[in-house]
Amino acid sequence: MFRISINDKSFSCSEDNNLLKAARSQMVKVPYGCASGGCGMCKVKVLQGDYRMDMYSKQALTNQERENQQILLCKTYPLSHLEINLMKERVK
Repeated sequence: MFRISINDKSFSCSEDNNLLKAARSQMVKVPYGCASGGCGMCKVKVLQGDYRMDMYSKQALTNQERENQQILLCKTYPLSHLEINLMKERVK
């Protein structure tokens, strides 16, 4: 299990669970829309840590955003503890 810190909140996530599902299951409010890598609502910036990402829409996350350490919570799996910064104010 890895510790995921998002702004002033934290939750745990295994490497076989995506960050969005883990956050929601532990009642941590994060922004999301389609939850399948197509809309970009769950886009955040990784400040520290390692991760892997599944396939996603290039419209939801551009190559430049990816190079700037931005990820989609719904398509990202932790490989270490992560420190993340929310980029959107809306949460569900």
